[in-house]
Amino acid sequence: MEKRIKFTLVFNLIAVALLSSCSNTPMRDMPKEQAPLNWQNSHAAITAKTMTGIQNPWWFQLKDTTLNNLIAEAIKSNPDLLSAQSAIRAARAYRKQVQGSLLPVLSANLGSGVSQSFNPSDSSQSYSAVLDASWEPDLFGTGQSTLAAADAEGKAAYADYADALITLSAEVASNYIALRNSQKQLHLTQDSLQSWQETLQLVEWQQQAGIVSQLDLEQAKRSYQQTVASIPSIQQTIIESQYQLAVLLGRQPEQLPEYLTEPGDIPQIPSSVFMPLPAEVLRQRPDIRAAEQRVMAAIAQTELADRNRLPNFSLGGKIGWSATSISDLFNINALATSLSASLLQTIFDGGQLDAKLERQQEIELQTILSYRKTVLEALRETENALANLDNTRQSYLALQQALLASEQEEKLALIQYQAGAISFSDVLTAQRTRLTLRKQIIETQVAELAQIITLSKAIAGDWAMQQAVQSVGEQ
Repeated sequence: MEKRIKFTLVFNLIAVALLSSCSNTPMRDMPKEQAPLNWQNSHAAITAKTMTGIQNPWWFQLKDTTLNNLIAEAIKSNPDLLSAQSAIRAARAYRKQVQGSLLPVLSANLGSGVSQSFNPSDSSQSYSAVLDASWEPDLFGTGQSTLAAADAEGKAAYADYADALITLSAEVASNYIALRNSQKQLHLTQDSLQSWQETLQLVEWQQQAGIVSQLDLEQAKRSYQQTVASIPSIQQTIIESQYQLAVLLGRQPEQLPEYLTEPGDIPQIPSSVFMPLPAEVLRQRPDIRAAEQRVMAAIAQTELADRNRLPNFSLGGKIGWSATSISDLFNINALATSLSASLLQTIFDGGQLDAKLERQQEIELQTILSYRKTVLEALRETENALANLDNTRQSYLALQQALLASEQEEKLALIQYQAGAISFSDVLTAQRTRLTLRKQIIETQVAELAQIITLSKAIAGDWAMQQAVQSVGEQ
């Protein structure tokens, strides 16, 4: 008993002394990129201001229930997003592994054996029980550096999930709007065919009456068939958009939701767009958060490479019992204890440790440069989206005025043609112009929605990070 008490006392004293001497040097801070005070491009419907709290997902501003349902299903079933969730869980498991490596290891061994000599009657039975403890105190902070790197990689995995979520939601919305656009274009073309048929019927009557020539009739037939020929390509575009949406939802193409096979309206363009200040955008963007965390992980790995050049200290202890019978196994006289301590220092390794540190310093520099590029790309993407949104909205307003004039022009052309004042080619030109403008207005509306999606993707973040926590849990 006295031996055991002395062993425990000595062991605890050494452990306390080592713990008190541990130096946990704080991690270096990463260099931060300064954000501009405001955006270069602005729009009357966009107000830049400081964000307060976590905003709703960006697609809610489009107020389309079908789109909301599609994105909700994609979040649950999209393979890329599920893979990002798995990456988070893997990072969390690795952090637990690193954290566990900082603690002592205790193992137990129970055994028995028989020794036999040449004399068959001369044999003995033995029993043993051993508790073995080992520990490498984090004397110079190598374990803490490894844990800091694991922490940063875990946070980067959360940011990667949020970035994948934003990308997925934008892809679903873009393909959904492309589908509604094609369905709208098909309806518009079919509606125009009805108008072309009426015009063709009119020309046929006039040609039979000798009022117009056969050339006018052939021109009318050609224009009608050209419009018919455009329908299959629109139908193919609809099919491709439907299949792409199915893949984004984690479904096979033939498993497309029924409500997407029926025509629907294009989402309404929001009257205003919430626009955070540049500093807020850089703070919340998941790709920038991920780049920041990878810089922190690289800094921790550099600290680790530096501290690996210092001595490595380890402690070991063993308590064992050995007896020839089980009843005597745990007798105090059968107790044996041991304590060991070792200090390992590399004297010569051909410069390997120094080279490893130098290499890690360059890797750290590369992650810093990658972070800086991510920030610059984020600012460029946002500025481009703002400028494109402004220009597209101006085009949309001008096209609306042009369409009003074209509709009046077509009416006047038909009247003058019936009166014999103009040729039929003038009527065809007016009708083609009106159809072209109607398509251009729809395409410009879709282009404006596309810019809103791009802008929303460029500034989104906090809600996506919150979704990552809800899906996988806290780190």
